[in-house]
Amino acid sequence: MSGPLTDSKVWKSIFQNAPIPMAMVVGDKGIICKVNKAFEKWTERCSDELLSKSFIHILGLQDVGYINFNQIAYELETGSEDAVHYKVLLNKERIQSQEVQLHFSLLEDSEQEDHCFIVQAVTPIKDLAAEREWEESKSLFKYNPLGVASMDLSGHLLRVNEGQCKITGHTEEELLAGRYTPLIHPDSIEKTNYHFSMASKGIPQSYHIRMLHKEGHSIEANVINVPTILNGKVVGVYGITSDITESRRHLQEIENLSNQLELIFNAVDECIFGVDHEGHLTYLNKKGAELLGIYQEEAIGLKLTNQFLQFNENHYPYAPEKMPIYQSILSGESHCVKEEVFGRKDGSTFIAEYQVTPLIDRGERKGAVVVIRDITSIKEIMKAKEEAIHADRAKSEFLAMMSHELRTPMNGIVGMTSLLMDTDLDEEQKSYTEIIANSSNTLMQMFGELLDFSKIEAGKIEVVHEPFSLIEALHEVHDLFIASAEEKGIRLIQNYDENIPETFLGDETKIKQILINLISNGIKFTNDGEVVIQIEQMNTHLANRKLLVFQIQDTGIGIPLHKQNELFQSFSQLDTSINRKYGGTGLGLAISKRLVEVMGGTISVSSDEGKGATFQFLLELDAL
Repeated sequence: MSGPLTDSKVWKSIFQNAPIPMAMVVGDKGIICKVNKAFEKWTERCSDELLSKSFIHILGLQDVGYINFNQIAYELETGSEDAVHYKVLLNKERIQSQEVQLHFSLLEDSEQEDHCFIVQAVTPIKDLAAEREWEESKSLFKYNPLGVASMDLSGHLLRVNEGQCKITGHTEEELLAGRYTPLIHPDSIEKTNYHFSMASKGIPQSYHIRMLHKEGHSIEANVINVPTILNGKVVGVYGITSDITESRRHLQEIENLSNQLELIFNAVDECIFGVDHEGHLTYLNKKGAELLGIYQEEAIGLKLTNQFLQFNENHYPYAPEKMPIYQSILSGESHCVKEEVFGRKDGSTFIAEYQVTPLIDRGERKGAVVVIRDITSIKEIMKAKEEAIHADRAKSEFLAMMSHELRTPMNGIVGMTSLLMDTDLDEEQKSYTEIIANSSNTLMQMFGELLDFSKIEAGKIEVVHEPFSLIEALHEVHDLFIASAEEKGIRLIQNYDENIPETFLGDETKIKQILINLISNGIKFTNDGEVVIQIEQMNTHLANRKLLVFQIQDTGIGIPLHKQNELFQSFSQLDTSINRKYGGTGLGLAISKRLVEVMGGTISVSSDEGKGATFQFLLELDAL
């Protein structure tokens, strides 16, 4: 090619815009000094990356020994042809592995001292389909959201896409400067090397590893290694990387949540199982397996109706498909049943309540969750309680009846003893008669306490609300015990707030009975000193309602601290020696406590052993 055309703008325009990749190279090394746009596109490099580079190295033709630029120049200068043609197979990192024809022509009027060639790369017509396929594969490589890297057999990175840069945090230049190993977490180096070696032998690999980000944190990644095969020979390895750090984290969270739910489900005391819409077991907790008498692992996937029985009200088992619990599941509606009898495969039965809750996902029924609670022991306890209540009621009724029946003859004995004492008796007879009278009175008191206790136990006691004078009631009770207090040589004192209203609305009889019981005990257990009866009042949030504080304080034997909690129990005595010395049924305080509580009050005791005791009860009454 000669003439001024080579320097003209027309020639430059033709060169630059030619659709065929063209390059101007000089010297026996084939150094590129000019390229056109088609050549840049073909090699996927800009002119700055191509100029001053070896043409042979750019196209990966180092192993093609017959391309010798001195030989080409000689052939063009001495031969009759204007061009020398070579058919070569390209294999360079940014150029498709393809067969092309290279046309070399000599540029005679070049200003270069060395030979200057125009090289044209012509793709045969038959390779156009392959070129299109190559373009498509380049697009898949370049725009793939996953990380894609092309490596030689030593593990050096030849090409990487943007996805690989994004995953690792490195630039393309940083990645192409070395091997893959710096990108791998130390824990995964051995594993990665193994799979890379297997891919180098032509065996595709898929595995999970940890990689290192440029900033230092680790990346969870799935990697696929695919061998690059050319002419039946493995020449490299493709690495396709997907960052699964977030998905692994979410998966771990789901797994942790699942484990927590599993722990919760296995910790609860109820049977919990899940079924699909056809009634097959999908989940069963530990308690459920124990309650139903089946094995967790073996039951999953089996039909619910084959795992246990359900009985009807006549104690006959339902047919499997007719079991109410199964029908509830099939209905897709919530059901709650308070009491049913179920049977295990071993023949044992249990009573349970159950709840069926449907599982709905986006309007579609997926199955149900069933919670079964074993209430067998509760039913047994309730039955035992009812039997105990019946027995206790029978006992109370018996005591009430016996107390009532015994009081009639005892009244006769008391009356006749009183008449007998009015007759002329000698001292011995009088002594015997007094013993009979005292014993009779004691028995009458005991019968009275038993009768009162029986009424309370039977729930037959009623509270009346009638006007009464609290101070008069106090005086009456006080007067009852003056003689017995004087007989023992102790003082009986009554104190009360002078501002206490004259009249209250309440049950005078029960209040007097409580006072009598407490004062009687105070005198009984006090040998020296005094028994003080005191009443104080306190205002409440209601104008006419008063909180009355009753206290009976004595200087008697006192009560040990460890015994004070037992005082208000039925038939309770401090010890057998006291019972022998002082007598009594042990019901007085129990009756007092019940009477206080039935009127809405509270009762308590404070005492130091050997220093006496203070009994206090509180009642709210309306003043009139």
